[in-house]
Amino acid sequence: MRVKGQAALYLAATIFAVVTLCVKLAAPFYAGPYLSAWRFLIGALLCVAALTFGFPRTRPKSLGTVLLRGLFGAFSMIASYAAITLTGPGRATLLSNLYPVFVAVFGALLFGERFRVRSLGSLLLCVAGAVLVVRDGSGAALAGDLLALASALLAGLAVNFVRRASALGENPFILYLSPCLFGLPMFAFAPAPAAGGGLVGVALLLAVGVGAFAAQALMAYGYRSVPAGEGSIVFFWETALTVFLGLLFGGEVLNWRFALGLAVIIAGLWLNREPPRRGKTASAPASAPAPERRP
Repeated sequence: MRVKGQAALYLAATIFAVVTLCVKLAAPFYAGPYLSAWRFLIGALLCVAALTFGFPRTRPKSLGTVLLRGLFGAFSMIASYAAITLTGPGRATLLSNLYPVFVAVFGALLFGERFRVRSLGSLLLCVAGAVLVVRDGSGAALAGDLLALASALLAGLAVNFVRRASALGENPFILYLSPCLFGLPMFAFAPAPAAGGGLVGVALLLAVGVGAFAAQALMAYGYRSVPAGEGSIVFFWETALTVFLGLLFGGEVLNWRFALGLAVIIAGLWLNREPPRRGKTASAPASAPAPERRP
């Protein structure tokens, strides 16, 4: 079971990386908020189908917690998609994936959790790495970098509520449905497509929506048998693969400052990881943002 769980997490991380590339490839046709709106719509429909046919009597156990998860998660996803369309997919994912540090910070500030010394070291390393990436001289849009950082901050809040909801036994499809419902009003504010994407555009929209849902479901399955600390390390693969795909297909520019910032951030996230608990399987928030994310 553990091997299957790890395989599911690696597959989820790979799908998240491909979804990020699809968002970037769709940018000439659709603005970030419009892409987000379609991801929310497709995700909501698939969650409703999964709950209807798989868990017909499931109801939220803590509505307030689920709603707060949805509110912060939705804004995190919107900021992330907008960032990807404005800057490179690798940079946006790298900066958005700083969220574990903010999970520790908000956990200490808002919920009285112990702030470990290693978390402080992680925070300092990640800030230094983020500065290197943002100021790498590549000419990438500063607005995109700032939106990616905002996504990480909002995801840090969202994941804290995911953790509390998961501890109460909330269904992962309910936890993913919540931000999707909060994000549906984006259709009223998102700019209409400036250019028709045709079948390619439709295929990219479907890939983004269905891919994100599939990755979330695989995460939920994988974390049933893989400890949280061990599983979170898998998602370093997502960052590395996204950067690689961005270099090949997304117009990403790699220079020594970006490479050094990437290395420093990965070192910071590694330092902040939760060590596996001996004798226990520590469940992780099954529907946390990606590397969403993953908000």
